[in-house]
Amino acid sequence: DLGTTNSAIAFLDGVTTEIVKNNAEQDITSSAVAIDKRGVVHIGSSAKNRMEKMPRDVATEFKRRMGTDFRYEFPASEKNLSPEELSAEVIKALRSSVEQRRGTLIDSAVITVPAAFELHQCEATQKAAELAGLKLAPLLQEPVAAALAYGFQQDENKSYWLVYDFGGGTFDAALIKSEEGMINVVNHHGNNFLGGADIDWAILEKAVIPVLQDEFDLSGFERGSKRWSQEINLLKNEIERAKIDLSRMEKVYLDWPAFKDDSGEEVSSDDIEIELTQSQIADIAEPLIRKSAKICEQVIKEKGLNASHVEKMILVGGPTLAPYFREIIADALPIEVDHSVDPMTVVARGAAIFAGTQRADVTPPKANKEGEFVVDLKYKPVGQEIDPLVGGRVEAHGGSSMEGVTIEITNTESKWSSGKVPLSPEGAFMTNILAEKGKRNTFSISLRSSSGGSLDIQPDQFNYTVGAVIEEQPLVNAIGVAKADNTVAKFFDKGTGLPAKRTELLRTAHELSKGSSGQALKIPVVEGGGNSLADRNRVVGSLEISSDDISRDLPNHSEIEVTLKVSESRGLKVEAYVPLLDEEFEAEIELGRPQASTGSIEQWKDDFRRERERFRELREKAELADDQSALRLLGQLDQDEVINDLRGMLRGAEGDQTLAEQFDKNLLEFMIALDEVEGVLEWPTLVSQAEEAAESLENLIQEHGTPELEAEAKELVDRLDDIIDRKDVEPLKKHTGLIKDLHMRVLTGNPAFWVAMFKDMANNQAQMNDPARAQQLITQGNRCIVDNEIDGLRNVCVQLIRMLPRDVQDEVQQSRGLGAGVI
Repeated sequence: DLGTTNSAIAFLDGVTTEIVKNNAEQDITSSAVAIDKRGVVHIGSSAKNRMEKMPRDVATEFKRRMGTDFRYEFPASEKNLSPEELSAEVIKALRSSVEQRRGTLIDSAVITVPAAFELHQCEATQKAAELAGLKLAPLLQEPVAAALAYGFQQDENKSYWLVYDFGGGTFDAALIKSEEGMINVVNHHGNNFLGGADIDWAILEKAVIPVLQDEFDLSGFERGSKRWSQEINLLKNEIERAKIDLSRMEKVYLDWPAFKDDSGEEVSSDDIEIELTQSQIADIAEPLIRKSAKICEQVIKEKGLNASHVEKMILVGGPTLAPYFREIIADALPIEVDHSVDPMTVVARGAAIFAGTQRADVTPPKANKEGEFVVDLKYKPVGQEIDPLVGGRVEAHGGSSMEGVTIEITNTESKWSSGKVPLSPEGAFMTNILAEKGKRNTFSISLRSSSGGSLDIQPDQFNYTVGAVIEEQPLVNAIGVAKADNTVAKFFDKGTGLPAKRTELLRTAHELSKGSSGQALKIPVVEGGGNSLADRNRVVGSLEISSDDISRDLPNHSEIEVTLKVSESRGLKVEAYVPLLDEEFEAEIELGRPQASTGSIEQWKDDFRRERERFRELREKAELADDQSALRLLGQLDQDEVINDLRGMLRGAEGDQTLAEQFDKNLLEFMIALDEVEGVLEWPTLVSQAEEAAESLENLIQEHGTPELEAEAKELVDRLDDIIDRKDVEPLKKHTGLIKDLHMRVLTGNPAFWVAMFKDMANNQAQMNDPARAQQLITQGNRCIVDNEIDGLRNVCVQLIRMLPRDVQDEVQQSRGLGAGVI
């Protein structure tokens, strides 16, 4: 369990899990790294204890920056490390604990990640594992791990559980279905910027900083301040300790290292007492806890269920240990709470159980000498069946025939036996075994010759445990490819089981000339909540086909088959096959997303100002139209204090990279929420536009359509009424887009369209950046019209468009989006 604030490691021993303690005899290790002036790396409590004396040389909460290009500075040693490198140091420390306690150096381990982790964050976690020396590190979602820890040895009828995982830096809510030994994630949501650290910051900002500012000369003393960053971090560290103490005490007094204010006066806990009480902390934490509860309600509601359908709520994460926390969440969610497993170690225990179901990639055994036999077994070490199938292949030195040889498998405790199972001449066999529940079953393997003599075989035993297994891990966000019109070609919905693979036929949005300098066809891959607008999703990477990569010119509108593959650990590969070239291009998507740039503060201010203005305009429209649906959505944004929260994040973003990341994410969510309000208010207009588009398509098809296009158009128009009846904004927008796409395909397939486009471009010659080249193209275009060369005319039009000023190009191409080269 590689956590934001704490980490832990466990192993599976039969049907029980055991936490491996660190050198300090602790079950958990603080996710903190310090590097002293000699370059010595300190991990865990040893690192956190150095916060007071060397605060600038201690890094914490780096999990929140996984997948960014941020680097942590350690001035004393003049070193700087990435979040992945720091995480690797924590993993190394956990590995070392196993080696010291159990005498085993592990090279494979399951690592858990929040369900809300995006693709680039998962990729970064795998990189950390590699840097730590792990050869194999399957990733497991944290709520799935928690469910495994609770349900591993339970045998019950179908039931739903809610995993409530409020960790140090992230929040996950997962609806789990447990049925006959299978655990399946039904739905999930999360927030990578909601956790115990956010409660710490809220306490600091609401209960500590105001007191100090009243008593001392502390200009600009706030989160994100470069001037006071060291003092702020020390106070935040003390608040974290105090908050933990308040889980079992009624009140505590803060004790922080003294520092000087702007006037040189000492700011010391000896001179001013700041008392924190349980009730005070509860009041401050309650809005954040209730925010997490709303996420849980959404997870349940989206599956057509309510709280009464959920049998129990599993609490995960250190903050849930506090009595006030449990009281608030129990009041917000009327579901029976189960905290029978330590919430601090439950995820690590679940990871160990999942590790027990995995087999490391090993080379099949080989028989190296005469008379030696080896068996390559094919089976699952853990499964829900008591009589699983086991198969394999026996091989003798020299590859001699196995004709007449038998294999027998015996449960060493119950003495159940498979009987003598004949091998095929090639040594293959398959049989069921019988295991007992509640224990680790050991089975011996014996091999006998055709004459009944015993033969030496390796391995001569294996283990199998009856226990719950996960059906599959789901994809946490929808994934698709951004298109040139700013829509998304969706490949996978949220919740798709992994691994997953899908191919879609797209077309190029512009020509690509072989060898032309700087030309490329861009295929951006986006991840998000399934929004149909590309720029309302996050770009996780792209495949670019350069003009230097192709063997010949690629005309506009050429077919391109795009395939996306997502592994079980959410690694992503994109492939593109171009039939016209008979060439295939592929890339492992570079998932490391650049950090939210603190250098773009002015741009963020402009964006935020624009969205606030849009919020005000939408409210005026909603009030004027008395649209209760829109007013309810806007009221929810007010109730959640979204604008105030964004304002606070932006204020501190320049000096706090985590706030910068958080602002970037939350601003996008605010924009999407306003899009929804806009859609509600625009519904009558959207319906009118859709119906006009359908009528225009039908008229065009009558004049220029083929039987195939006519059938496609009829299907789109027939489905329109049903979509309008459902009154769902996004599907209507998407369907209108499909109608317009077909309209454009019919148009662009008509020579008259390109002739009209060419004449329009020729009339804009004066605006083009190279008049002489433009005249050559116009002359070439006129020849194409005379010779009826429509493909040539199309390419002339595309080149002429590129010679126009950017604002005119945008107007012509309606190019809002991500610069995608496919349609």
